[in-house]
Amino acid sequence: MSDDNATPDDTSPADDSEVSEADTTSEASAPQSETPAGSGKLVLPSGALVSETADSADVSKGISRRGLITGIGVGAAVVVAGGFGGWWFLQSQNKAATTTANGLVVTKSWADRELALTAPSGACEAPLIVAYERGFFEKAGLNVTLKKTGTGEDLTTAVGSGKYVASNGIFFNYLGPIYNGTPVKLSGGLHYGCLDLYIRDDGSVPTVADLRGKKIGVSSLQGSATNFFSLDLLDAGINSSPEAKEVEWVVIEQDLLPKALQDGRVDAIATAGGYLPILEAVEEGWAKLLSDNQSLSANADQPCCAVVLNNDFVSEDPVTAAKLVTAWAEGSRWAGANLEAVAELESSKNYVPGTPEEILPVLKTLTFDPSPKNLKSVLGPGIQKYKQTGFLPDEVDAEALADLAFVDLGLNF
Repeated sequence: MSDDNATPDDTSPADDSEVSEADTTSEASAPQSETPAGSGKLVLPSGALVSETADSADVSKGISRRGLITGIGVGAAVVVAGGFGGWWFLQSQNKAATTTANGLVVTKSWADRELALTAPSGACEAPLIVAYERGFFEKAGLNVTLKKTGTGEDLTTAVGSGKYVASNGIFFNYLGPIYNGTPVKLSGGLHYGCLDLYIRDDGSVPTVADLRGKKIGVSSLQGSATNFFSLDLLDAGINSSPEAKEVEWVVIEQDLLPKALQDGRVDAIATAGGYLPILEAVEEGWAKLLSDNQSLSANADQPCCAVVLNNDFVSEDPVTAAKLVTAWAEGSRWAGANLEAVAELESSKNYVPGTPEEILPVLKTLTFDPSPKNLKSVLGPGIQKYKQTGFLPDEVDAEALADLAFVDLGLNF
C-alpha cells in the first residue's frame, strides 16, 4: 500500500459535480408521499407489515425512519422504496436506469469512481487487507483506496455521509444509528470470533450467570463487545442495561484492560477478539476465556464483522456494490485458507504491529466464513433479542428494522 493511502483524507469518493438534487436530500427526511393515506398495510420483503394512518398532517410531513420501523407512518411505501431497494423506486423515476439480468437497477454508475474504504486497524480485518493487497478489488474492476480514519471518528456517520463508501464492523453497532436515520446498509458477514469475554482463572466467575453484581471492563459502552455480550448476560437472566445496575460496565482503555483484570479492578473484560496481550495472559495461566462469538456463546451464529455500505452508493449502483462485497468476501475466504501468509502480509505491510509469529495466534481465533445470506437470516431474530438488552427501544419492529438495515445485492453465498 502506498504512503498516500496511509494518510487521512477527507475527500468524498463522489464528484460534487455529479451530485443531483435527489442525492443531497438526507435519507433521515423521507420523501413526501403521493399515495393517498389509509390505503392499508404494506408487506415488507421479510413479511413484516407496516400500517398506514390517515393523518393528513403526516402526509404533508412524510414519515421518519422511526415511524417506519415501529409501523406507524403514512407514505411508508415510498420510504421503503428508497430505503430497502432504492433502485426499483428510482427506476420508475429515471428512464435512463439500466437493469441487470438478476434485477439490479443502476441509476448512476460508480464503476469509474474512486471507492474510499476505511483502512484496516487490526488483525481481524484480514479480509480487507487480503482483498486489497492481493488485487481482488482490482480484478473486479474497482478503484479502491484505503484511508485512515481520524481519532475518535464516528465511522457510521462518516460512511453515511459518503466520506467512505464502505467500512466493516459488528452489525449490532449499526442498528441504533440506522434506526435514528443514518443512511447506511449492511451486506455480508465476513467472519466470526473477534469478540471475547475473559475472566481471571481463579474460580471467581465460573459462568456468565456469576457476573451478576460484578464489574466488566470494556473500551466503550457503545462498543461491539458491550453490545454482543449483553446478549450472553440476557441469556443468563441478567439485565445488562447500565440503569438496571445488575452489572457494572467500567470503561477502560483497550490497552489497560488486561492489567485491570489482573489487578482485580474488574471481574471480567470484554474485548475485540484475539487481542494479543490477553492471549498472552491466557498462556501465562492467570486469565481464561469465558465466552466468545465463535463457539462458546449461544449467540455465536452472529457474524462479528459485516460490510457496511453508504446508501447512495448501493441505491445508485448496486452492481458495483455487489462487486465490492464479493471481492471483500473473496479476501475472507483466502485469509481463512492461508493464515500464515496473512500473518506475514499484515506484519510486512505494517497493517498490524508485531511479528507474523505474534499475529498468527490472533488469526487462529477467527472463523472466516463470509455470507450475505447468513447475515440476512440472523438479522431479524438478532434484533428481536437485542431489543431485550435495552440498547434499542421496545417498540422497534425487528423485522422492519432488519429490512431497513440489510440490502440484498443478489449475492447467493
